[in-house]
Amino acid sequence: MPALPAMNLEATPNVALEVDVQTALALSRATTRAVIAISPKAHRAMMDALGVEAAVQEAQGGPVAELVATLIKGHLDQLK
Repeated sequence: MPALPAMNLEATPNVALEVDVQTALALSRATTRAVIAISPKAHRAMMDALGVEAAVQEAQGGPVAELVATLIKGHLDQLK
């Protein structure tokens, strides 16, 4: 196993969060591609579910939820 680079311990939580976010996004994109490949009906169901989630995030309010809603809507636009 290769040696890991030295890390600034104060930055480690931020790096870990960034890795978590990037991993979640990659898994989401892969899942979306797989579901869309199944059938047009699955594609529609995925888009509907994402639309509902965007609405839920908007209803929660706050800067993080609003950002999440915007990102989901952007993802929906890419799926059209």
